[in-house]
Amino acid sequence: MSPLFSFKTIKENNTAILFGCLLIVIGISRHLPIDYPNLLNFSPVLAIFLVGGAYLRGRFTWIIPLIAVIVSDLTLNPGYGVGLFEPFMIITLSSYLLIFFFGRTMGNKCSISKIFGAGIFSALFFHIATCTFAWVVNPFYLKSLSGWWQAIFIGEYGYAPSYLFLRNSILSTSFFSVFLAIFARLIDKKKSTEVASVNQKAILKQN
Repeated sequence: MSPLFSFKTIKENNTAILFGCLLIVIGISRHLPIDYPNLLNFSPVLAIFLVGGAYLRGRFTWIIPLIAVIVSDLTLNPGYGVGLFEPFMIITLSSYLLIFFFGRTMGNKCSISKIFGAGIFSALFFHIATCTFAWVVNPFYLKSLSGWWQAIFIGEYGYAPSYLFLRNSILSTSFFSVFLAIFARLIDKKKSTEVASVNQKAILKQN
């Protein structure tokens, strides 16, 4: 079995390494909402998983966006009084991975408009999944359709309303998805140009 990482592998896949580093850096930027409460849930994390799934190739590439999230969560969660492996975090991380594999099904050839739409869909899916889980486990919510509706759009009294999280999630995920997709295409184009140049030089040497 070949090793997961080797000098040769890293050298041949420097595009993926560069993109992966960008994902990790943006993941750390999730500290922003702590300083600006109006930006709660305005985060690149869903876009990291969506576009990472579409553009990163390899059996274990899902580790890259997961590292970006875990590294930032290790420093963010204590401020919110939340542990990394509490039930809510488990459903959250599971949703991230589902979004990653949704991106994997899209592939890296889809249009920017589809990436934009997928970003909106991912934000809606994540919001519904996590709010439904909160509705199930939180005794504050009535276990009825109206209680579920409250969890989705209003939230628990005394806290920021759920619709604010949903709005910021849709805006940020669609924006960062398009940004990351464009960036990925630019470095992929640069890589293709470099490969073509190397091949052309090899042909000239043979002649």
